[in-house]
Amino acid sequence: MLSPQKSVLLLALICSPVAAKEIDFTRYLGDHSFNQSNNVSNNVSNNETSFTGTVGKGRLIVSALPNTNVTISVNGKTIAVMDKLAEGQAEFNLDLLESNTIRVDVTSPPPTAINIRVKQRANIALNVQARVHFNTNVSNFAEAREFYGKLGFVTVSGFPDTNTQAMARAIGVATPTAYDGSKGDHAGGYLLHGELIGAGGFWGGVIDLIEFTIPRNLEAPYAQVNHLGMARAAMHTTNITADYKYMQSIGVEFLSAPTQRADGTQFAIFKDLDGTFYELLEVDGDDTETDTTHITSLGHVNINVSDLERSNAWYQMFGYEVTETLPPTETAEVAKAMGFEQPFIIKGNRVTHEVDGSVLELVQWLAPFDPERAYPPPVNHLGIHRTAYSTTDIEGDVAALKAQGVEFLSPITPCCSGDDSSSSIIAFYDPDGTVVELVQQPYIFHLLFKVITWFGKTF
Repeated sequence: MLSPQKSVLLLALICSPVAAKEIDFTRYLGDHSFNQSNNVSNNVSNNETSFTGTVGKGRLIVSALPNTNVTISVNGKTIAVMDKLAEGQAEFNLDLLESNTIRVDVTSPPPTAINIRVKQRANIALNVQARVHFNTNVSNFAEAREFYGKLGFVTVSGFPDTNTQAMARAIGVATPTAYDGSKGDHAGGYLLHGELIGAGGFWGGVIDLIEFTIPRNLEAPYAQVNHLGMARAAMHTTNITADYKYMQSIGVEFLSAPTQRADGTQFAIFKDLDGTFYELLEVDGDDTETDTTHITSLGHVNINVSDLERSNAWYQMFGYEVTETLPPTETAEVAKAMGFEQPFIIKGNRVTHEVDGSVLELVQWLAPFDPERAYPPPVNHLGIHRTAYSTTDIEGDVAALKAQGVEFLSPITPCCSGDDSSSSIIAFYDPDGTVVELVQQPYIFHLLFKVITWFGKTF
């Protein structure tokens, strides 16, 4: 039986309101330089670029060589930066609107390289409770399910192979599609087959494993782990040496043998049957006998970003706070274990969710850098295409996100069993085009999840 003190704490957890937090957003980010051929900046923003903000104060931050001559106009107000770049940086106060314009004119001759960032603080209160799952699309469900089963993953639940056209549009599918309705009641929607699979069941974390038939996309997943978007996810094991040996014996492709990072952790990156990257990461725990692997849970999801400062603030909206800074480089051996011939340079951190404790690894690759945008919609590309979060107020959260300029794939849509759906879903983009979902489920689900999460952290 719970003590009176713990009972009070549990009741407070269940009933606690969402507190607003102040987040320092990057509203605009651009690199500019002088173009000698036409005597203007070679960045398209020279012809005015629009960006979203909220009505209120903002800051213009300019980084460049001292004495660089650049004129910046924001919402028609001109700011001359020359002679104001103390130690290569200057900051100016701005008045921002919901819709803003910026124009940049660089007149200093080469070499000039100017970084311009507009920042603005805003109070945000979203109702995100937990990471529900991340998705992995595969080309052959039966073969993929067997593959993940050999790693120890079990079925948590299934879901409908077909759905409404509205649900198809919610995941970026243009409708009507070629699906004729012969395998279900919703002609013109998508056709797929999938399961939610878990490491040891639901509580170890869930993968949304799907094979899309209509529409079908067999383009290969990201070729390297530095591509913008969700390039890999971690699986926690209590015995990486044994798992590496076992997984090799069943034909799993690894980039290298287990390797030690600077922090002492052992890891090894492998591919599933379609080439999606996963990271086997050793953690402390009981090393019990097993017929498969010693994988106990899913770990962090890696999201590669083009600007760490901007993405830190963006994911903070959803309840993630920085808990660990990643080293800017590692040894040549570690780089090779991650698929690179030379040591890499990054800016990165791990962020942890304040409610469920799930972790994201946000990484800005400086070298080597791959500028290609994350997988486009629809969300049927092979690989890890999206991640989903539960909320207790999807309408309120969508309104708050729209006020911050977030771009959505569709309106809020009933999910996931047609007209009888008791849940709602909506998908949108992070600043680099990575697809994120919000899901609202019946309140009893959130209540149960909070109780179990609290028990897991307390005992």
